[in-house]
Amino acid sequence: MQYLSRICFNQNGWTRPDGSARGLEADSTFYSQHQYGHEEWLFRSEWQIDGWQYGFLQGVNDSKSTLQGSQTPYEVILFTLAPGGRRYIAVIHDLECISNKQSQDIFSIYTAQGWLEQMKREVGLINNSRLGGMTPDSWFNVRFRLSNVEWLTPSVLCPKSDYVQHIKRYQFNLHPSVLPPVSFPAPPSGSSQPPLNTNNYFRRGTEGRECTPEHKIMQNALVDELKLEFPFNKVLAEFNRIDVYMESTAERTLFELKTDLSTKTVIRLAIGQLLEYGFHKNWPNDRALKLVIVGRTELSDSDREYLERIKNLFSLPLTYRTVKI
Repeated sequence: MQYLSRICFNQNGWTRPDGSARGLEADSTFYSQHQYGHEEWLFRSEWQIDGWQYGFLQGVNDSKSTLQGSQTPYEVILFTLAPGGRRYIAVIHDLECISNKQSQDIFSIYTAQGWLEQMKREVGLINNSRLGGMTPDSWFNVRFRLSNVEWLTPSVLCPKSDYVQHIKRYQFNLHPSVLPPVSFPAPPSGSSQPPLNTNNYFRRGTEGRECTPEHKIMQNALVDELKLEFPFNKVLAEFNRIDVYMESTAERTLFELKTDLSTKTVIRLAIGQLLEYGFHKNWPNDRALKLVIVGRTELSDSDREYLERIKNLFSLPLTYRTVKI
């Protein structure tokens, strides 16, 4: 099942506002009233936080009562009203709709990092427009990983019979039979921009090192849980780059946290780090080693079987634990 969401037209890969949708939008839209759209920073790769891209989709905003803060990841097909007609842009797999509180937390990080001021400057370059029309608790409503973005064939207009031709506004539409054009290979490493982008405007290489608010909440909750369950064990957060480390007289346990709602993604992202932390370092042989993947949601049956196959095939001391936030 896939969702459709419209975004305003942009000629810079949705990394900054550029005014290119001027004249394409109805007078009543946010874009026409403010001369930019909040989704125009959707793929600004250097503004990642702990590997997450935070952004705004108007379709999600219009359906926020049912979507925001949902515990379900979504597959979303983006399309735009381009000169000449409507075009598919990309598919975002495992997109998450975040809560108002999460938006406020991310807004605070953007402010502290100076990214909000950069947004103001970029909007000001478009006819002296001003950044606004939104509050911190609604500034962001989605997050996703750039590795989960599948760019679609550029410059191909949707057929006249296509379902998206009948979508009048910025809605989050469910349509199970949508078949967008075939995708093309992802952009080179270090760039999130599709071939549509003609301006190499931003410097790359700035990594998002700060942990997300969700990660910090999970980490604190896990530490509290472990201290209650194992009152005589040593429990430490951020020990030698390990999210949570626990030590008893018999065991050494390493916990790697991932905040993704997709448990398959959690396993994929966590397992490599646990193997590095567990086996690249020469731990003393005085205790048994245990590796624990920590996610927000319970394992599905297929993911549980997948994890068991990995454990048995490679004889790994690997388990999964859930921490709710």
